[in-house]
Amino acid sequence: MFLPVMVIMPQKFAICFTLGCGFIIGSFFALRGPKNQLAHMSSKERLPFTLGFIGSMVGTIYVSMVLHSYILSVLFSVLQVLALAYYAISYFPGGSAGLKFLTSALTSSITSCFGR
Repeated sequence: MFLPVMVIMPQKFAICFTLGCGFIIGSFFALRGPKNQLAHMSSKERLPFTLGFIGSMVGTIYVSMVLHSYILSVLFSVLQVLALAYYAISYFPGGSAGLKFLTSALTSSITSCFGR
């Protein structure tokens, strides 16, 4: 059911996926305690990932419910999936350093292909 809903009604998928991501974050608040989880999410290492993930969630809801844009809903849903992946990987030991290394390697290979 994932792909047909994404293609036919991306706004519905985006809202349901964002709600699910909100429940994921809420479950961590319930498991670790609100104060500990908020301190953990706003630590120096995790803050960029947290802001990116929450920003993509807010953007997805905005384009789905306010703008009712098909293309932007798909775009922000993809951004939200990528932000969720980065956010989840940042919780693994060495995940932040690994992400920085992979991003720099990917950027350098792309720029070398295009001759910049």
